[in-house]
Amino acid sequence: MRTKFSLNLKSIWGLVIVFFLIFLLIFLSIKGKVEYEDIAIYEFNQQQLAIARSVARQIEDYFTWLERYLAVITNQPILLSRPLSAYPEIADLPVIKVTIIGPSSQKRVITYKKVYTPTELTAREGVYLSLVKKGKRKYISKTYLLDPNSIPPAWVVDVVYNKGQRLVIWTIDVLKICGNATYDIRSGKTGYAWIINKDGYFLAHYEKSFVGKDAFAVRAEQNPAISFTRVNMIQKQLLLTGKEGTSWYISGWHRERRGKIKKLIAYTSAYYASRQNKDKFWGVAVVAPIDEVKSVIHNALFYQWGLSLTALLIILGTVLYSFYQRGQYTRQLEKEVEQKTEEIKKTHQALLRSERLAAMGRAVAYVTHEIKNPLIAIGGFSNQLLRSVKDQDARKKLEIIVNEVKRLDAFLKDIGQFAKEAMPQKEVFNINEIVEKIITMVESELVGRKINLKTQLATIPLSVYADKDQIEQVLLNVVKNAIESMPEGGQLTIETCKNKQVVVNIKDTGCGIPKDS
Repeated sequence: MRTKFSLNLKSIWGLVIVFFLIFLLIFLSIKGKVEYEDIAIYEFNQQQLAIARSVARQIEDYFTWLERYLAVITNQPILLSRPLSAYPEIADLPVIKVTIIGPSSQKRVITYKKVYTPTELTAREGVYLSLVKKGKRKYISKTYLLDPNSIPPAWVVDVVYNKGQRLVIWTIDVLKICGNATYDIRSGKTGYAWIINKDGYFLAHYEKSFVGKDAFAVRAEQNPAISFTRVNMIQKQLLLTGKEGTSWYISGWHRERRGKIKKLIAYTSAYYASRQNKDKFWGVAVVAPIDEVKSVIHNALFYQWGLSLTALLIILGTVLYSFYQRGQYTRQLEKEVEQKTEEIKKTHQALLRSERLAAMGRAVAYVTHEIKNPLIAIGGFSNQLLRSVKDQDARKKLEIIVNEVKRLDAFLKDIGQFAKEAMPQKEVFNINEIVEKIITMVESELVGRKINLKTQLATIPLSVYADKDQIEQVLLNVVKNAIESMPEGGQLTIETCKNKQVVVNIKDTGCGIPKDS
């Protein structure tokens, strides 16, 4: 049997338009993704550049303040006669030592631990003296390595004051200044800042082992498998020449991450000796992985793709709906047939249920009649015994028998009228009394089955408003089920309490109800 499909010209054009729209949506989505990424990367790098400028201005402002503060202290020579640790106003400053050169080149060096008088001047100090002779009142040196053997290597700057008869040289720890300026700087989620001097040495970096070392060499040592050509070019041609801008490079790590990582970088210059002194600066850079920026774009594009997919589904739904209309009449007929069939089944089931209920009613009437006759005898004899027995314990049990006979008689009447709506006989009663009554009823059975009974009833009356007989029957059924679940003995616990409602807890150590039940 062969099925023939025929497509008219309208259908062909419809399919062509649908596929063209799908292609257009995919093309625009991909193109939009690329453009959004470019915009986001540009804006993110501009934010990084603003952070780098902020770090640079912080360094410049701190140096300006430090120069003025040191000038004030320099004018008080008595403060520089003991080790620096003796002066609270100096203790928190990034000062490594103070060198005082007096008349006839007399030299005194003051550190945090001691004061000593070397006999010879260093070549650097000789240069400072020559500047003084030329009338220079203040001078800030270039960054230089004071002690290559320290860890990290001690990179410093000298701030020199000419006080006529003496020359005061403050040696400043630039690693401490740069470390404080970049501490807790964060660009995006994990980006950080680093600072490099004009010689290409790190003055601050997230990787503490990099600080004080050659930036060109330490990267290659850290990960020889990565080519650092681009970042080296950025450092050499841009950061070390005082340029400002943004770019990207490939790195071999970022914080705890390892591997090939593409990073965005924004850089500027911090002119520590004032912005007029253009040859004394440090390069400040802020870097962050580019994938952090792209992840934000991907989240935004997720919604865009969602909208595109919705539009696509609408188009496809329209096409499918046109085919759906062809079989709509047949499906409608099938649905109506199913509905009629279901109605017939329900009617048949209702008829069978009515027949079963009628048969059950006849059986219940017979059972009720057969039970009621001996029940009358039990009740009558119990009433006679109750009038003659004097023992209180026996009377209590007989009263229970009489009451249970009455309750059973009422229960049989309810069964006889099961087809009619039974109205509960509600009243206010103490639930503890019902529990105590049930305990008395099953006491002998508990002893026979070697079941330990533990009760913890509320000390105050717990009043409830309900059908007393129905509540008693429910609790008695639960207790009997618990007893039957412990044929080898166990423990039955009955508790009553009141929170927002009256609560009756019945616990047993029996086998429980099987899962298949």
